Amino acid sequence: MATYTGVLVGVTAVPVWARHARRLPLHFGASALASAVAVLELRGHRHAALQRLGLAAAIAETLVGLTIELDDDPAGAPLRTGPSGRLMRIAGLLSGPVPLALRLLARRWPRLRTAAAVAGLAGSLVTRFAWLEA
Repeated sequence: MATYTGVLVGVTAVPVWARHARRLPLHFGASALASAVAVLELRGHRHAALQRLGLAAAIAETLVGLTIELDDDPAGAPLRTGPSGRLMRIAGLLSGPVPLALRLLARRWPRLRTAAAVAGLAGSLVTRFAWLEA
């Protein structure tokens, strides 16, 4: 169900969505996983499996962000320029590199998992708005 929204958004006449039809399900799926992990962690669960899932989601989000940044197709310009581009970059940072770094540092300082969860949850929310804005 988490990736289905990405599939539906991708099969459209909106150029930026149609151009990224293959990427959208992965992005929405990773974002949904990050959100689920974040909610569980913010509710007090500290299982090692959640940390691994959070790391996987943050890695996937970072890679999706990189592919968006490196894509030079004009149809993807709204993801990199203007207000929607700024929103997508904020979303990308909050859901990818920031929680990834915090989760890696949490091996030494476990309390950083909470900050990673908050960043990931905020990034997932902003991601939805960024795709709609684009």
